[in-house]
Amino acid sequence: MQHQYEAMGTESISKLLFRYSLPGTVGMVVAATYNVVDTIFIGRLGSEAIAALSVAFPIQMILGAIGVGVGVGSASLISRSLGAGKINDAEKAVGQVVVLALFFGLVIAVASFYYLRPLLVLIGAAPDIIGYTEEYASIITIWSVMFFMIMSLNNVVRAEGSPILSMKIMIFSSLLNIVLDPIFIFLLGMGIRGAAVATVLAKGAGALILLGHFFSGRSNIKLKGANLKPDFGIIKNIYKIGFSSMVRLFSKNLSLTVTNVILAGFGHIPIAAMGLFFRLQMLIVMPVIGFSQGLLPVIGYNYGAEQNSRIREAVIKGFTISTAFITLLALVVYISPATFLGFFTAEEELLAMGTYSMRIMMVMLPLIGIQVVSTIFFQAIGKAVPSLILSLLREVMLFIPLLLILSGYAGLLGVWAARPLSDFLAFIITFAMVSRELKKQNIPLRPSLHYEEAV
Repeated sequence: MQHQYEAMGTESISKLLFRYSLPGTVGMVVAATYNVVDTIFIGRLGSEAIAALSVAFPIQMILGAIGVGVGVGSASLISRSLGAGKINDAEKAVGQVVVLALFFGLVIAVASFYYLRPLLVLIGAAPDIIGYTEEYASIITIWSVMFFMIMSLNNVVRAEGSPILSMKIMIFSSLLNIVLDPIFIFLLGMGIRGAAVATVLAKGAGALILLGHFFSGRSNIKLKGANLKPDFGIIKNIYKIGFSSMVRLFSKNLSLTVTNVILAGFGHIPIAAMGLFFRLQMLIVMPVIGFSQGLLPVIGYNYGAEQNSRIREAVIKGFTISTAFITLLALVVYISPATFLGFFTAEEELLAMGTYSMRIMMVMLPLIGIQVVSTIFFQAIGKAVPSLILSLLREVMLFIPLLLILSGYAGLLGVWAARPLSDFLAFIITFAMVSRELKKQNIPLRPSLHYEEAV
């Protein structure tokens, strides 16, 4: 079992990327497909239901931000600990993941009883969709512990050297969600509330499997009762890196919320159009996020083992593969967006607005791949500040100001145009930052002959 993670320092980078990134990519494809299918089912309830789901989605993103922040932070700590041979530190980190998931689950559940409806109004739930939105969001928030547990522990499973298991759990949970959706939404007549129940049950099933894996002793690192006591030193180390992932998703949540509030002034159709774009964008980008998550333990381990040439190779291949993948998928959708939008709705007004807006917003989408991989690189080597800056850059520092300025001058067109412009500017800044850090670490993207001889 120990050799599973030691291979990260000796096996070829291409084989490691295939082993660690392919499961994450497949898992994210399935997860993105679940989001699309979920929206297709909800779309049968009408454009108001799609708009309600779009307004409620930032709340799910908050839950995801918390879970991913804990997961990525602990995965970085675990992979670096394993690279340095510190097994006890890795096992302590796993215990703190469970503690944090239970804590945040309780806090969110209690808070939702008192503040959910005012929050929904604040983030753009207009009177015509507030009922739908509250039905869905109330179930999600009360059972948020399921989201925290599955998202955080899945990252830990990859870091300990079991990417295939992580993929299987993501696939199982997503497929279960797809199966349960029509049963609860239509057969049991629960409507949009049924979609939330199906999601919670599917996430809960995956979380239980993950807990069983760590408690059973089959894992490379053990989950021990003694490590379930809060350890604030380890929690601090987890958030030193994981905080940037939380901020990245929180910033996405903030930008989507601001967008929904602005679009609410134009009616629920633009909100629904933005929601559909976001779902299709997830289908394109989430596989690359899964691929980059496979990079994290590989880069982290080799950083701990001081193998710079392997880090450089992993980063360059990460840039190349992620960019090619997004470009291919984005081109397919860009050529005929109406075809894909037709799976969600038959309303002509929504189809027309969705087709027009999507072609504008997708122009610079291929540049996102390098941004995702660069953020993972900084997290893997334990650089908290750069990863935090990159997490805030695209959505908060660039998109929101551009959104506010351009929407004021050009209305809806300004809303759609703010996305590609922020993508382009973020790419330029991100590439400059990661190139500078690689050179600082003596890992230039274009190495000199002296570098090649040294490594």
